[in-house]
Amino acid sequence: MKGSKKNFLPLASFDIHLENYQSLVNEFRRNNDISHIKSILNDSWTTDLTKKVFQEDYDAIVLTDTNQKILWVSDGFRDMTGYSKKYAVGKRPSFLQGEETSKSVKNQIREELFYNHTFSGSLLNYRKNGEPYLCQISIFPIYDAKERLDNFIAFEKEISVDKSRINTYLS
Repeated sequence: MKGSKKNFLPLASFDIHLENYQSLVNEFRRNNDISHIKSILNDSWTTDLTKKVFQEDYDAIVLTDTNQKILWVSDGFRDMTGYSKKYAVGKRPSFLQGEETSKSVKNQIREELFYNHTFSGSLLNYRKNGEPYLCQISIFPIYDAKERLDNFIAFEKEISVDKSRINTYLS
């Protein structure tokens, strides 16, 4: 084929797919998380919780009972912490905290949950390998149909911080 010229054109459909890929993955992940949480909460699930899952920016979700014992964690929990779902279930989220975790923030979380309030703030946690990471946490109480506290749900997002600056978050 002397003189033939090959034209390479990018696949337009693939380009379009790449643009929407991350939003599709996020939507799938959120719908999957909702499905799992609904199966645990049964009657306590509300459309407000569905909205919350889609409004919050999170890497992991942690669902606890009223004593803060973990009932379920999302797949993102393992990616963020290194701990498996099986390991986390039955423990309190405080197992992620360490020696340099802020005592004042831990006390603030404890107090807000005692009064069934929401909490939003950042906390230094530790991965399974011992590496510290800064985590933005938003915790919300979940009430049953009779307005009794049923569970807590926490949306957690790792905050990117220069490792040399992580000490500024320890207090």
